[in-house]
Amino acid sequence: MALQRGGTGNCPEVSGVNLRAHVRGNCVEIISGIRSVKILKRVGGPKGMWTRDPRSSRVYVFNGTSGDVIYRFNSVQDFSRSPGLAGSTEIRLPFAWSGPGSAVHNGYLYYVMQEADTDLQVVRYDLMSGAVTDIAMFPVDSRASVYSLNPETVADLAADDEGLWLLFATSDSEPNINLAKMDPATLDIEQIWDTRCPRENAEAAFVVCGTVYVVYNTRLVSRSRIQCVFDVNDMVISEEAPLLYFPRRYGAHASLKYNPEEKQLYGWDDGYQIIYRLTMKRKMLV
Repeated sequence: MALQRGGTGNCPEVSGVNLRAHVRGNCVEIISGIRSVKILKRVGGPKGMWTRDPRSSRVYVFNGTSGDVIYRFNSVQDFSRSPGLAGSTEIRLPFAWSGPGSAVHNGYLYYVMQEADTDLQVVRYDLMSGAVTDIAMFPVDSRASVYSLNPETVADLAADDEGLWLLFATSDSEPNINLAKMDPATLDIEQIWDTRCPRENAEAAFVVCGTVYVVYNTRLVSRSRIQCVFDVNDMVISEEAPLLYFPRRYGAHASLKYNPEEKQLYGWDDGYQIIYRLTMKRKMLV
């Protein structure tokens, strides 16, 4: 499959928010390569998610594809040294999470809740107080998955320097991944885009400085690769968009979570927890 690049041709505005309002002067970077790979450990099932809050050292582990319990470690080092999930603090959530598509941002956990015959819901949970502070209904087909290779991911939340994003599919018949910009405080939808990045053969995605990077694979597992890029700020030209291959590992990523402070990806690959350190370059302002 050839490298595909999104654009801003289909970006309906929501609540009168202008596209350029999302541009931040201190967030103009694009990925140029993968600097190093660190396989931390193997714990849990073949699918799951782990991430670190950019504002603290705490690490959160989601084992499996659904549940009402997550595991917190004080640091990456504590998680790495622990036997399995021993030594963690168990956090039991009031509502179960669905799919490995959660995000931690500024002390809050954002996760997808999916109940039978209801719209998809996004939950905002205060990790300090242990209380749900908001729940937002998201009117999409709750049976549609955003990535064809990970059908358990009904929607994928991502946090970067610019805030909170939701990657989703409007229905099973929708061929492309859609992107929504959300207000992290209120969960209001500020704007929606069609990324024009196909769902077919997609395994995961993440957002860096308002640019979506979609990672593809094949059903007969090969090397994961970033093969579609979409920039909401229209600051990435075709010549800049990277076609990056991840080092050959075990299977396919169940999740990839970006940490803007460290410029690292936290990956879950067949039960292995992996850290990818990224190299960045400045976007060409066009």
